[in-house]
Amino acid sequence: MSTFQPFTIELDAELAARLTKAAAERGWSPESLAADCVAQNIEIALRHRVLVERMEAIDAQIATLAQFVGDATQGSAGLDLSWICKYGRKPK
Repeated sequence: MSTFQPFTIELDAELAARLTKAAAERGWSPESLAADCVAQNIEIALRHRVLVERMEAIDAQIATLAQFVGDATQGSAGLDLSWICKYGRKPK
């Protein structure tokens, strides 16, 4: 069973009136509509944060890979390094 934590929100008069009207049109309480809106926005924010964290992790791995390739190819004059990356290879 869920437990609830009470929170108080303050809305400007115009937004509160729109929320109250929208809730009444659907037979809901303004409080339940506000709670649903807050819950949906929190879920979106959490998903966004996870995506940002994943992008940062991928960026870090790409930087590590670029450093490796840079180190591996440093001082490689005259060596065939085409095996390092299959992209950009010309067909034989």
